[in-house]
Amino acid sequence: MKPTIINHPFHVIRLDYVSEAPLSALEQTAIEKYVELHNSAEAYKQVITRLETYYTSAVKPLQQCQLIFENLQNEYLLLTPMLHYLEEGGPLSESEIETIDESERVCYDTQPLLTELHNFNRSFDIYVEGLKTAEHEYATTEQQQEKLEQQFDEFDEHYFSPIIRDYKNMEIDICSLDENFDDFRGAFCDLTGRADKLYDTRAAFLDKHIQLHNKIVGLDKDIVALFAAINGESN
Repeated sequence: MKPTIINHPFHVIRLDYVSEAPLSALEQTAIEKYVELHNSAEAYKQVITRLETYYTSAVKPLQQCQLIFENLQNEYLLLTPMLHYLEEGGPLSESEIETIDESERVCYDTQPLLTELHNFNRSFDIYVEGLKTAEHEYATTEQQQEKLEQQFDEFDEHYFSPIIRDYKNMEIDICSLDENFDDFRGAFCDLTGRADKLYDTRAAFLDKHIQLHNKIVGLDKDIVALFAAINGESN
């Protein structure tokens, strides 16, 4: 019997045989389960790869949101010098405005602020939608890895070890099986190492995201208070 060679994208499966005799039922099932295990490992690898790409490339849209946020913040700061006057007595008359030091005077034109607020909301909504998708997928990675590790143990217990123990009655060459399975486990170990690095990459990204989020929360309260004062509303 010729060797079985399957150029699987995760890891090449290569098994040699002792003779041309048919495989036992155990061996036939073992090969099917072995391919399924490779498929599961490849699916997990694709998830890790997508998340690696996201958490490294999403830094750019996050930085863009930060720049737009700074523009929004600057527009808010242009209006704040008059805020305490508004809070004390509502909108000022022209004569009252003239009594205020020029360094504290601003107009009541809130349109630039509203424009920047619209720009920021639009950009942030697009950015955060991608983040939600990535976070939802990341939440499944731990369970996926645990399931894969369990599948490895089950394959070892129900197929690999029984074939090795009963090698005299098996057609699969146990040396090729042992070598290939060991290489496969090594490839999976490399993948779990990537998952560990992904954890750090994600944590570093989320730290920047949380910093921006906290600033957004603070400015949101300030803007609400500003418009409440402009409209003569109480806190």
